[in-house]
Amino acid sequence: MFAALAALCCWPALAVTPLSASAFEGWLVTTHSGNDVQWFSAAGEFKKELVTPGSGGLDEARGVTIGPDGDLYVASAQKKLSQILRYRPTGVFVGIFARGGTMNHPYAVVFGPDGNLYASGQNDDAVSRFNGKTGAFMDTFVPPGSGGLKTIRDLVFAPNGDLLVASRDTNSILRYSSTGQPLGAFVAEKSGGLKKPIQLAFGPDGDLYVGSSGNSAVLRYNGKTGKFIGVFVPTGDHGLASPSGLAFDPTNGDLLVASRLSNQVLRYDREGKFIGVFIDRKDLDTPEFIVPWGK
Repeated sequence: MFAALAALCCWPALAVTPLSASAFEGWLVTTHSGNDVQWFSAAGEFKKELVTPGSGGLDEARGVTIGPDGDLYVASAQKKLSQILRYRPTGVFVGIFARGGTMNHPYAVVFGPDGNLYASGQNDDAVSRFNGKTGAFMDTFVPPGSGGLKTIRDLVFAPNGDLLVASRDTNSILRYSSTGQPLGAFVAEKSGGLKKPIQLAFGPDGDLYVGSSGNSAVLRYNGKTGKFIGVFVPTGDHGLASPSGLAFDPTNGDLLVASRLSNQVLRYDREGKFIGVFIDRKDLDTPEFIVPWGK
């Protein structure tokens, strides 16, 4: 059974169990222009193209998450289709899991504490919720523009069950209750120099790490209060260009950062020190999301 790493801190009643260090086996990386899901070993060695370009109708691959059942759920972001596709851990296409409702141009997908699937829509600035077992549309959990949301990107559930959302064009991280009600900014506008946030990840220390694509940096915030702690990865450090995917290594807490414009994945230790280029592959074409996986 495969499980996604939601965070390395303690989570209440999550639909997906955090991946343990002993179960960790490798990484999944989605590429937007490559339109696929690639599988790498724990050491960053290329294994195979797990989901091949266009498999099952995949068009403009974006977010990927691993469900409680161990299957892969991938956002097919092409605006005319806007659907979430389901694949076995072997990469075999199962079917269209979710589509319809208000979802438009999905970016990120995540299973919530209630076991249901949440998807952010780039073209409607909303969060759609689907039944986690059947894929049936349930509701628009966060209505378009709610709370000042503008140009939505990543989603992550906080340890207390609140939903945090990257609002790219307001340069802030917004917070919503377990019922979808806006609770204001969790990370205030431009806090710590935040510019065009894209992806979010809770670290082993419980803090929130944010990819600031507008200045190619990774910033760190208190995971409970949202207050700025410091710059974790400086602007353009070792070629970092428009950070997208963020993921923590379950074995040692290192941070992997997808450098979207340089087609690489860079590795940093728990202090933010550059370790090296982790993945540098010719066919890694605009990497978007990174997910650790294992048995």
